[in-house]
Amino acid sequence: MNLQARIQTKEQIKQASSIALWSILNLTFLPALAFIMLLLERSKVDNNSLADCHLKFAIKLNLLAAGALILVSMLMISLGGFDSGWTWVFVITYFVLVHTLFIVMAVWALIRAWAGNTIFNH
Repeated sequence: MNLQARIQTKEQIKQASSIALWSILNLTFLPALAFIMLLLERSKVDNNSLADCHLKFAIKLNLLAAGALILVSMLMISLGGFDSGWTWVFVITYFVLVHTLFIVMAVWALIRAWAGNTIFNH
């Protein structure tokens, strides 16, 4: 692939950055609302574009984060409910280790978008 084929336009970078930002917002301040915005972006991106790559990654990342949160919630309820001391062990461990990892991955995707790069080099 030559260098010209890899150069992204400012509009593509802006769109990919916006998608990555919605992903971060879904994981932090605006859960569900930001995910809806990600889903609405699906109709605006071109197939095989920089934004499409970032959108697919963002949706997968946020669905995985939601699945992890549901799993931890089910574990908390099944292993003693909200009155157990283990509840706080699960909550703190989840947010310190797992949720932080999701946020770091979303920030990494935002930095890749700012640079005009896809998530993974193909």
